[in-house]
Amino acid sequence: MSRTLQRLALSGTILLAATVLTACAGNAGTAGTETAEAVDPVGTWGDVATTDEPSLAFGNGGSLSGTDGCNRLVGSWTAEGDTVTFVEVASTRMLCEGVDTWLAALATATISGDTLTVFDESGEEIGTLDRSSDDAGAISGDAESAAFIGTWGTESTGTASGEPFIVIAADGSASGSDGCNTFGGSTWTVDGDTIEFTPGVATLMACEGVDQWLNAKSTATVDGDTMTFYDESGAEIGTLPRTA
Repeated sequence: MSRTLQRLALSGTILLAATVLTACAGNAGTAGTETAEAVDPVGTWGDVATTDEPSLAFGNGGSLSGTDGCNRLVGSWTAEGDTVTFVEVASTRMLCEGVDTWLAALATATISGDTLTVFDESGEEIGTLDRSSDDAGAISGDAESAAFIGTWGTESTGTASGEPFIVIAADGSASGSDGCNTFGGSTWTVDGDTIEFTPGVATLMACEGVDQWLNAKSTATVDGDTMTFYDESGAEIGTLPRTA
């Protein structure tokens, strides 16, 4: 074989080897860049029916609401891979003696089965919440709905005390007291800036001298930290301040 042919054969062998190596490297890079599907936290986590227990409600549109067991939390969330990141979460600033408000330090979270593990900004685990529903319920990512969620009036002195209160939960339920009788089994939806209540069930005590106006609620609106209630005719029947 002439020297010219030898050089051509050698060049072809080197070129083929380089092509194979490049292809292998490309395949390895593609496999390495595959990303896991993002977790889906939409739904409620924790005991949303108990105001002194922490809970979170994740809406489909990225909205977030809940409570640390004392103060109401409102913000948004994003998910990438196996991590949920909490964004611009604001809270009320009440002091609740004896309540561990660990959830107020939330920064990120991971999900394993039906357990949401929450971490602070330093990456330290601060607590867990169990899934209570995989349905976003009434909030459905709607910021208008999130404005109504919480406790209105003073729950600790509500029952049979003459002081009404209502707890509007992220799962779409409403319960409380009209100052004499406790009520529950009611649900709510939001239409624009108005919340609408369905009839529920209530105890049937007689409390002399107690104005049971809250029992006639049909709709309500919110202005800052004040909820104004209306009866079926649209007449204003009373107001309650936000307490959680």
